[in-house]
Amino acid sequence: MQIELPDDILMRAEANASDLKLLLAVGLYGDNRIDYIDACILAELSSEQMNGELVRRGLPIQQYRHVALDKRRVV
Repeated sequence: MQIELPDDILMRAEANASDLKLLLAVGLYGDNRIDYIDACILAELSSEQMNGELVRRGLPIQQYRHVALDKRRVV
C-alpha cells in the first residue's frame, strides 16, 4: 500500500517516513488494532526500541507470547 501525503504538511511537522511508520504503529497498537509484534514490524524497531517508545508515550507493553520478530516478517 502506498499513501500520498502533502509534502508541505510533513515538512512543517518535521516528519520523515520512519517517523510516520512509528506514529502509525504506536497509534494502531494503542487502539488495540494490532498486536505488539505487528507494531514492532510496522515501525521497523526491535523489541527494546519499541518498549522505549511505548513507555515514553505511557502505553502498556503487552507481549503475550514470545515469538521472534523475524519469524513473523513476511516479504
